[in-house]
Amino acid sequence: MTKHKTMEDFARSCGVSRPTLSKYFDDPTSVKPATRKRIEEALRSSDYQPNLFARNLNRKRTRAIGIVVPTVADPFYSEMVSRIELRLRDEGYWPIVISSHGSRELEVEATRTIQSLKVSGALIAPLGLRSDRRTLEKLTQTMPIVYFDTYLEGGVPFVGNNNAQSVSTIVDYLCRSGDAPVYFDIPHVNHNSPERLNSYVGAMQRLGQEPVVIGNTSDYTWDFERIGYEQMEQMLGAGGLPGKTILCANDRLAFGVMAAAFAQGRKVGRKADCDLRVAAHDDHPLSRYTCPALTTIAQDFAAMAGRSVETLLALLNEDTASVAPKVSLDAALVMRQSA
Repeated sequence: MTKHKTMEDFARSCGVSRPTLSKYFDDPTSVKPATRKRIEEALRSSDYQPNLFARNLNRKRTRAIGIVVPTVADPFYSEMVSRIELRLRDEGYWPIVISSHGSRELEVEATRTIQSLKVSGALIAPLGLRSDRRTLEKLTQTMPIVYFDTYLEGGVPFVGNNNAQSVSTIVDYLCRSGDAPVYFDIPHVNHNSPERLNSYVGAMQRLGQEPVVIGNTSDYTWDFERIGYEQMEQMLGAGGLPGKTILCANDRLAFGVMAAAFAQGRKVGRKADCDLRVAAHDDHPLSRYTCPALTTIAQDFAAMAGRSVETLLALLNEDTASVAPKVSLDAALVMRQSA
């Protein structure tokens, strides 16, 4: 296999100019078909790989896109990142993923990092309550930004779940199929938490039911499984729950709730011999594998990832007329054995 140390060496071996070769690496369709064929034949017989990172640093803007999420350890964000990465690659962009690990300081560092890398734009799921709004506002002044899953107030386009529709849907189902649900809340780390709580209250009132809310929301934490387990254990040990049907604010909370119920000898499910029904929200990738499988609301991962990328690409192409300021996607009820 032929070895080439520099782009100039490889260009000479192809019989093309260096600018033509650079155009090919930016966009293969931008050069003549015969030239493209010559370059691709040379690539197959050579070990040459262009240093895209070094080439990008010489540009005002790169073909890179920053992706910032609160944590890649959460399979919800892992799924979103995976779908966004693949879509960006299909569009010829290089995704750079950074996690803020639930930390305000690391989110600030992440925004500064993607800015220093001169990315073309960014897709960001901000922490929310703990975000440094000023830092993110400054970032929006330097490049196109789209928020997904959650947002900060302002004029940045957003793609996320329609919490009013989704929570209302599962409350309707639970009231039709058994006892009215008690809502198990989580710390309001971002806008999704209060939106879901308010939707629960509104749906219950519309159905003529009394809203009942449980859960300690005062501590800021993303460790939802732990707090679900600990609070459920404490409530069961103190004499029980105010109802037999529990609607959890998200699936991760429900995992802890169901584990605590099992540890206390309580049977979860919708059969007559069960002690509790448990339902939740998100359709976390692991929710179908709980025991029993978790009834939940399925957010549309594919649509959220796709619309987020499409919105950012429209901004990059300065097609602002096609950009909606806020896209709220409807979710679907997934009935499983837990409720």
